[in-house]
Amino acid sequence: MDEVRFRDEVTGADMAAVRGIVGSSGFFSAEEIDVAEELVRENLTRGLASGYFFVLADDRCGQTLGYACYGPVPCTTGTFDLYWIAVRQEARKTGLGRALLAQVEARVSSRGGRKLIAETSSRPQYEPTRAFYLACGFQEEARIREYYAPGEDILYFTKTMAPHSTCGT
Repeated sequence: MDEVRFRDEVTGADMAAVRGIVGSSGFFSAEEIDVAEELVRENLTRGLASGYFFVLADDRCGQTLGYACYGPVPCTTGTFDLYWIAVRQEARKTGLGRALLAQVEARVSSRGGRKLIAETSSRPQYEPTRAFYLACGFQEEARIREYYAPGEDILYFTKTMAPHSTCGT
């Protein structure tokens, strides 16, 4: 992974960048890509009051290679959702996903977070996603059968945050 700069503030240009990143995976539907973009728009419109926080990873030329979106879960003490973590297809397998997750974990910990929750699908194409979460210290906590569609479960992965918690290498 060459020089990468992490930033927390989104710009108007990030709506297109996020669409490109999420779309490059081939995993997500048009509706899901719209949702990813909408979270950027919410942050631009409402700021931190939106509840959607971002970490974006830019290369030295300013191209956004990946991002994560996370936020506190209302009515909990220190629980955060990891809404999205995605890396542009051509930047995958470089360690950028782990680096983004480590950035999220540091920010969650600094905000008093104690638990980080990620959810994903049981479809076979998401096996690399599930393996990523497990390799980064998450545990599969729950499964709701046939949540997304017949034969497609939702899986919840959780990680307990410790001060300065990071994703293992």
